[in-house]
Amino acid sequence: MRVIAGKYRGKVLQSFEGRDIRPTIDRVKESIFNVIQFDVKDSIFVDLFAGTGSIGIEALSRGAKSVIFSDIAKSSLDIINSNLKGIDGNYRVLNRDYRETLYSIKDQVDFIFVDAPYKMDCIEEICEIADSKNCLKNNGYIIYEHDENKEFNLPTKFYIEKRKKFGIVVVDYIKKTDKICAVTGSFDPITLGHMCIIEHARKLFDKVVVVIAQNEEKKSFFTFDQRKQMVEESLKEYLNVSVEVCNGYVFEYLNKKNINVIVRGYRNNVDYEYEREMSAYNKEHGNIDTLLYQASEEESFISSTQVRNYLEKNEKIIGLVPKSIVKLVNRFYKEKNK
Repeated sequence: MRVIAGKYRGKVLQSFEGRDIRPTIDRVKESIFNVIQFDVKDSIFVDLFAGTGSIGIEALSRGAKSVIFSDIAKSSLDIINSNLKGIDGNYRVLNRDYRETLYSIKDQVDFIFVDAPYKMDCIEEICEIADSKNCLKNNGYIIYEHDENKEFNLPTKFYIEKRKKFGIVVVDYIKKTDKICAVTGSFDPITLGHMCIIEHARKLFDKVVVVIAQNEEKKSFFTFDQRKQMVEESLKEYLNVSVEVCNGYVFEYLNKKNINVIVRGYRNNVDYEYEREMSAYNKEHGNIDTLLYQASEEESFISSTQVRNYLEKNEKIIGLVPKSIVKLVNRFYKEKNK
């Protein structure tokens, strides 16, 4: 293990062997600093689960203004301090857990690097603390290294801007934003028309929250869980889109989430009049604005009702729903009609 670039390029760093110690390998480290290379100089960098200190030292070597090294393990601190010998710069080494370190930060930082033990579930809490402390700069990143099988749900204000994979290792670049909207609907099931609305919303906002609503006046064909599974499968490649469910008034749910814009679509004049009335209702009761997207001529013929009609007639639904869920929709329909 070595310093890859900068003032201390080539410096050999000490490491250690052990089940719980998993230093970031050089090719992953090099990729991380390639992504952030133009923003490291004069940055404030937090190496939250520092281990050997390799990431924080790389930041110092490339001109970071200051670095906080934090680790709860005494053995890690010994290695960090050993590796810092001969390294100039403004840095602190803290023997604290990630919560204590984050709460102790006084100035806003540019980067928080999180390489927690892969079995630990902490990224949601780290984002929440960063939000409550307002300690991450507007264009700052939480850089999260994790196992490819790690499942997590980021808080509403956070989204993954980019993702890099290295075998079983994944590095996510997480940002905070206030530029958020919701795309709401019953999604019974999700169609290519819905996908076009979501694509449109992604062009306008950093983060899109797809809210599956349960309308008491509109009985759904597929269950809540089935609809959620179909939507999640359709959107799993969209890093800045999350999926949530709402049982009740949508405006109340969005108010709790501090989301004040809905993006909706319409296909014809009848749809438009309905959406206009709903927009006025949500504005009056929840102070929520609505942006309306007009479907193209091709999209205007696609609806969830049409999908269900095709299923009833045993006709193919390819071209009506995302390809990734064709089999799932058919399976759920068969289960429903057993």
